[in-house]
Amino acid sequence: MKLWQRFQSNADIRGRGIPPYSRNEETFRRRLGQLIIFVAAIVPPGEVFAADGNRPVDAGAEGNPVVELRKDAENGNEKAEYFLGCFYNGDNSDHALRDSVEAVKWWVKAATQGYADAQYCLGLSYYLGQGLPRDVVQAAKWWRKAADQDHPDAQYFLGLSYSAGHGVPKSPPLALYWLNRAAKQGNRAALEAMRKIVASPR
Repeated sequence: MKLWQRFQSNADIRGRGIPPYSRNEETFRRRLGQLIIFVAAIVPPGEVFAADGNRPVDAGAEGNPVVELRKDAENGNEKAEYFLGCFYNGDNSDHALRDSVEAVKWWVKAATQGYADAQYCLGLSYYLGQGLPRDVVQAAKWWRKAADQDHPDAQYFLGLSYSAGHGVPKSPPLALYWLNRAAKQGNRAALEAMRKIVASPR
């Protein structure tokens, strides 16, 4: 197992029981894995530690999780493509090299392979106009792809899109459908959005 994969695997295990800063535990564990990669990336050369936790590894050498991550991404590993995009997006680290265009480049590669997290992030990029021109139609398209794979955050934003008519025809029934699916996976904001739709005049 590559070092960056071990970091993600450990994050999936250790994520349980840690107070989440996200709305659901699954998303928290994903972001925790991202954070570990970012911390490993910004440590100065010679201070990145090998898998045994003792032997320093040169930051540009084999064994550096970011070097391995890029190699796997360049070989078409969709999870590595997604995490490399997160690195360039600067998630959870003010010190990471931020490049929204480069982030989108890697998310597109992972998203077109069907990786739900990347599809969700690509939707956000289109909606916010970060790394590419703003396009709410494309945002809704990619959120739908991720939502179909039970991605709760994508379901939430797709529901909001149907509620407001952003990128898709306005449809309160479809908004409630997707928000309900997100709420069932622990998205509390989806519950509040559903209450507002039900309470609003048709």
